[in-house]
Amino acid sequence: MDARKVAIVIGVSGVTGTALAEQLLRSPKWKVYGVSRRAPQFSEETPRGAFFHVSVDLTDPQATRRVLGACSDVTHVFHCANHGDKHTRLAMFTNVIDAVEAAASNFSNINLLQGTKYYASHLGPFKTPAKESDPRTPGADFYYSEEDLVIERQAGKRWTWTAVRPHSVCGYAPGNPMNLASLIGIYGSILCELGQPFGFPASARCFETLFDVCDAGLLARAAIWVSTTAKCGNQAFNVNNGDYFRWKNMWPALARFFGLAPAGPQPYLMAEFLRDKRPLWDHMTAKHGLKPFPFDRAPGWAHGDYTPPDSRFACEYDLISDLVKIRQHGFCEALDSEHMFLRVLARLRAEKVIP
Repeated sequence: MDARKVAIVIGVSGVTGTALAEQLLRSPKWKVYGVSRRAPQFSEETPRGAFFHVSVDLTDPQATRRVLGACSDVTHVFHCANHGDKHTRLAMFTNVIDAVEAAASNFSNINLLQGTKYYASHLGPFKTPAKESDPRTPGADFYYSEEDLVIERQAGKRWTWTAVRPHSVCGYAPGNPMNLASLIGIYGSILCELGQPFGFPASARCFETLFDVCDAGLLARAAIWVSTTAKCGNQAFNVNNGDYFRWKNMWPALARFFGLAPAGPQPYLMAEFLRDKRPLWDHMTAKHGLKPFPFDRAPGWAHGDYTPPDSRFACEYDLISDLVKIRQHGFCEALDSEHMFLRVLARLRAEKVIP
């Protein structure tokens, strides 16, 4: 019988971290430490008996060593923490490795949550479908420093590293709702309130380009799989739902969810549309009894670090990744992205995040 595995999920309150912890806790083979400033909120059906929340400032090396050092039975680390400043992000990651290496004698694997920014997707058109073997882009250091560090630290060690590279992770995490599906939910709900058609908040070129997304649950299962499959050690893997789509073909189904007529490209971007809608959202929250939502973060999140007319929501160039590598290694799960959007939107409605 396999020995029980013990995971630390760094950034457990985020969309990916929550999905990872929930997936791990559904198996009796795992004990889970979750690291975040605030405790995560799991779905009602998620077992909690093997979950232990840990709060620590990962930018503080001494505090990180002290707190994570107490988790000496850890076998697997899932690093989902993020920070806008690359130097802070690297320091946090360094502190985690230092603490776990020093304390956990059975440490087996550390999994890094990366993304398509590894391929400079946020800087403009790039080679698609992106492959894990594609050369790095000078000046696009969003994940390179952490990867270089883990490669250096792993050399000659018994433990291994793995990385997953999704694009546009969609899911539901109470208290941390910033992802593409929730953005569409907020946008569509506001249009319903205003009695306007479901216009596409980006350019005509964005309407036509190829796009992929990744369900948070699928990503969690992929990350766990590569982390526990020996032949995947010391490698990175693209992960997405397995289909590509154009927004022009996805838009009618999303419009139907809101009971709106679909409309084509509009002369504004998502971030511009949302910028002055906070008073309206406050009114809708009171009217429909909605849960609090960090609306002020939505416009900035929608834009991201892209250059208009591109944004996190849509780009005027294809944004797709190749899945041959992970499939050849044995992970072949796939989801229909339209079904995923509709399922997540229905969950947001059921949870009273949107009306």
